[in-house]
Amino acid sequence: MAHEVETMAYAGETPWHGLGIPVHNDLTPDQMLVKAGLDWTVDKIPSFININGEQIQTGQQALVRSSDNSILSMVSDDWNPCQNHEAFEFFNDFVMEGDMEMHTAGSLKQGKNVWALAKVKDSFEILGGDKVESYLLFSNPHEYGRCIDIRFTPIRVVCNNTLTLSLAGKSDLMVRLNHRSKFDPAMVKQTLGIASKKLGTYKDMA
Repeated sequence: MAHEVETMAYAGETPWHGLGIPVHNDLTPDQMLVKAGLDWTVDKIPSFININGEQIQTGQQALVRSSDNSILSMVSDDWNPCQNHEAFEFFNDFVMEGDMEMHTAGSLKQGKNVWALAKVKDSFEILGGDKVESYLLFSNPHEYGRCIDIRFTPIRVVCNNTLTLSLAGKSDLMVRLNHRSKFDPAMVKQTLGIASKKLGTYKDMA
């Protein structure tokens, strides 16, 4: 199915596929995490194969979800997962300062990709009066070969199609990170130009 939604929560208009839990737009990031069914972690577990009754390590790690022990992907030893709670903590300052509100969040492809989307509260005008509704998207894949992607987007993410569309373009207002190093939220905010608590720099760029 095109939506590929496993769990999700949303504020505002019901998504086209009708899935997910409706929530108020005043939730904290941690509350949104729970409502969206994303309060689980992933752990790297050594994998083995059975050869003639002998358990032999493959040299790879199984990425295992804590909620149901499902294997999300096979990864290398130096692959660093970004936990869901880390992705949602990224929004804390913006939400608590009143600059953003948590808008949608969910799990796609049985947990292989998790997203969180916050709406920038103050819409603004560019190019002679066009009103822009903007969102800050955090795409957090639990899958080998996929990068963490954090960006501003005009697209309201509610499914796999809208997430794919949001991630398709390139912009100065985006950061992509591989999993070879640990997630550094301060570096990401600095790169996006939103290290301060207010979003004036972002609006100037947009």
